[in-house]
Amino acid sequence: MRHMGLASLAAFCTLMAGAAAYAGDLPEGPGETVLQTVCTQCHAASVILAQPRSRDEWAEVIARMIGSGAQLNDDEYGLVMDYLTKHFGPPGHDPAAEDQSTAKGAGGKRIK
Repeated sequence: MRHMGLASLAAFCTLMAGAAAYAGDLPEGPGETVLQTVCTQCHAASVILAQPRSRDEWAEVIARMIGSGAQLNDDEYGLVMDYLTKHFGPPGHDPAAEDQSTAKGAGGKRIK
């Protein structure tokens, strides 16, 4: 019985931590609104904030999310890719250098 109480407390704390990382924690810029609208339907912004990735890695993540039901048109895909690469790339990354990426958008187009 005690374990049930601890599990419930842990779940509650996790939910509260996620709720604390709402849109206000995201940097302003093109793509922020799309990211807030689409991505935070399933998870908190804290998931994004905690995981810096390269452009190719973000392309893989977005492809998985689209496979799980995220709805992005080609323009939205490009905005989100650029936003994530600029604001949530690995430390010391150069988004301009990653512009030569072979990542493909939702419609199969190369993303710049």
